[in-house]
Amino acid sequence: MPVLVYNMAPQFESTWVNRCSEDLECLELEEEQPLAQLSSVQTDKLTLFFTELLDHDRDDVICDQDFDLFFERLAHFADWSPNSSEFHILLEVKQEFIQYFINPLPSKWAELPYYKRVCGPEASGIKMAGRTTLEGWLARWALYLSQAKRFADLPLYLQYLCKILFHVVDRSAAGAITKPALGAFYRSVIGLNGPRVDEIIDTAYDRMTSNGFLILDYGTYVHCFTNWLMGKNPNGPGQWVLVPPKDTLPQPPFPVDYSALNTEPAKLEPYIPDKKTNRHSVIV
Repeated sequence: MPVLVYNMAPQFESTWVNRCSEDLECLELEEEQPLAQLSSVQTDKLTLFFTELLDHDRDDVICDQDFDLFFERLAHFADWSPNSSEFHILLEVKQEFIQYFINPLPSKWAELPYYKRVCGPEASGIKMAGRTTLEGWLARWALYLSQAKRFADLPLYLQYLCKILFHVVDRSAAGAITKPALGAFYRSVIGLNGPRVDEIIDTAYDRMTSNGFLILDYGTYVHCFTNWLMGKNPNGPGQWVLVPPKDTLPQPPFPVDYSALNTEPAKLEPYIPDKKTNRHSVIV
């Protein structure tokens, strides 16, 4: 019987090295890939931040003056005077935003082809010194968020932004954000009209308080803020921290039953996989 012999010598493998068509230019696609990417939900949330709160002339470009206007709006709503400690913290956070999102990228990223194209001085074919495009804004967020897994991993200016936003919304210093306070923030800072606020406020507050089970104090707000930046799926409370989503969100895949958390331990039925029961929820 004849035997087939396969020559596995290295020189034969070289025949599979990339060969470009004579009519096409070879593209080093791997050099044009970002090091980190946002999910579609993160992209939507941070795009709304860019377009609705920063890019006032809708030209897909922002500069340091756009951050000036946004932070001035926060200070005005909270009624912080220029001499207050809150106002000075606000200015520090604003400068950090300019450093991270307007000034050139750190050298470890700046010369990589993708980031040179979307964040460099010639991004989008125009002079970008002191400005950034929406594409560059999202690319920078992806880089910074790829290094964070929890709130404590965020750079200090973002942790302070969380505290600033909480105290801005809770401008009466009640220690917890009420539904009317959240509605006032949406109208005055985010710029939503009255009918739109009335349409979404119940959903927004329910999502941020787990259907009223939680008090929207600073600890709860930290979770919402963290989900705003890191949440990669819809229905999280972070959707409502700044600009609410414009489209209707899908319903959660299953309802969350919080009643068992307030049930006396003696009345709770232990979960046994093989036992038939009338149970309709399980504590996980």
